[in-house]
Amino acid sequence: CVAARGRPGLVSFVFCWSVTAFLLPLPLAGFVKSPMSETKLTGDAFELYCDVVGNPTPEIQWWYLWDGARKRRVTINTAYGANGVSVLRITRLTLEDSGTYECRASNDPRRNDLRQNPSITWIRAQATISILQSESGTVHLSCHLPLKGKY
Repeated sequence: CVAARGRPGLVSFVFCWSVTAFLLPLPLAGFVKSPMSETKLTGDAFELYCDVVGNPTPEIQWWYLWDGARKRRVTINTAYGANGVSVLRITRLTLEDSGTYECRASNDPRRNDLRQNPSITWIRAQATISILQSESGTVHLSCHLPLKGKY
């Protein structure tokens, strides 16, 4: 409040105002496109897509345990604009590439602060990739019929 005292014979006046602050919940992230489960053959490649929206634009992470050999066959391309879009690609698939891949996204500004409670909101979408052994080489089929009688 601001108060002013008038001169003799004048009225004093008081101005008051208040400011109210509301804590709005952080806008949640949401999936526009999430990864889809697939079955592939060894030697093939696969791509998983993750497209998320939110304000601010969510950060995208991919989760899976990779060994050193697989890292050379894995590419992740991510672009941030109005949406966050990420594509995970693995080439020359092996049986060990089978498993669950997870796209995680969060636009919580505290998501990378190690002092914060780890219950930061991450949304998750999973896809299971099943790899089947492909048969290599030529397959020869033969049929042996006993020949009896006249033809």
